[in-house]
Amino acid sequence: MKRVILHCDLNCFFASVEMLYNPHLRNVPMAVAGDPKRRHGIILAKNVPAKQRGIKTAETINDAKKKCPELIIRKPDYDSYSFFSKRVRSLYYEFTDLVEPFGMDECWLDITSSIRYFGSVETIVSEILRRVREEIGLTLSIGVADNKVYAKLGSDLAKEDSAFFIRCPEDVFSLPAEDLLYVGKSAITRLHSHAIYTIGDIAKQPRGRLEDLLGKWGTTLWNYANGKDDSPVSRYGVHDDTVRSIGNSTTSVRDLYDMDDLKLVLTGLCDSVSSRLRKQGLYFRTVCLQLRDIHLHTRSIRTTLTENSDLGKTIFDCCIKLFQERCDFSVPYRSIGVSVSGLSATKDTVQLDLLKEEEDPERIRKKEQAMEEIRRRFGYHSVSTLRMLEDRELSETGTEDEYTFFPSSFSGR
Repeated sequence: MKRVILHCDLNCFFASVEMLYNPHLRNVPMAVAGDPKRRHGIILAKNVPAKQRGIKTAETINDAKKKCPELIIRKPDYDSYSFFSKRVRSLYYEFTDLVEPFGMDECWLDITSSIRYFGSVETIVSEILRRVREEIGLTLSIGVADNKVYAKLGSDLAKEDSAFFIRCPEDVFSLPAEDLLYVGKSAITRLHSHAIYTIGDIAKQPRGRLEDLLGKWGTTLWNYANGKDDSPVSRYGVHDDTVRSIGNSTTSVRDLYDMDDLKLVLTGLCDSVSSRLRKQGLYFRTVCLQLRDIHLHTRSIRTTLTENSDLGKTIFDCCIKLFQERCDFSVPYRSIGVSVSGLSATKDTVQLDLLKEEEDPERIRKKEQAMEEIRRRFGYHSVSTLRMLEDRELSETGTEDEYTFFPSSFSGR
């Protein structure tokens, strides 16, 4: 039996939530944007009247105002967005337990086993659309296919409050190659230079030629173009009893442009990973840093230690070193993930170097454990650096499970 995968994408999510609280904004050009005083003055979402005036996501507020001087700008309210994101996700769980988030406003659903209970795919799709619209006040675009990549394409093709069914590869062959998930600018430049412009062009290429052009990613791209994607829809929050790795990842509340912002996000992620390690009595040897930029290009880089550890500081230091050695900010980042593997329940025996000036690991561990206990009782920001207190919005990212939106099935190239 073929799988049936949905990709549900909330329409103009941030702007739609703002209009729920302020209905008068429905008929005037309005956009949600970052704070220009903090160098993040870009459009994050816009309503239909703003779109009709040519306003585009990711352009600066200044450019948007030139097109539409009367554009109303709303500051992001991420608490409200998180609340509605969880409400919609709870509704999805009434149709299937296989729900995998992909950002606050997107989820994959595997409804293969649900069809016999609800009667048909069409019934499930129409019910999800209706209930989100009538019970929550938002609208969706839903893509329907037998794999996650095509389902994502389908939601991009679907109109507001409707669904688009992709039943065979030929349905998407005429689409531009850049519409395919994770095809970034560098790949497009390389493909165009060899007269490969559409998804169909990719699908019809010999796999060997694509490997010559793009390395191993070429084979993955060929599979995606031909609808050969068998990656599962993960049960969000459910893990194998046999722990092979521990990680946390997040879509940041704003794009990350510099090392200062990156460190804030990494601090929360590394704290949560080390805390979970200690709760399970485990030590790690390998640290993996995952980065997704604003063009949805993902890379995964890792390092292995000579001795295992359970310290958040060690994870953080490894991530910073990996980034400085192999990455830059030529393109801003929107998602960051940190994971550790090579897990063991036994700490390596280490011969300390008396001539090496570094803080005692046991002292660091006691300090981290004390901070965990204070945060558990009084909240995450009850003890933190001054810099984190100055930027609560960003430093809270990644500190709670509800912000984890990094799909493991698309963890790199």
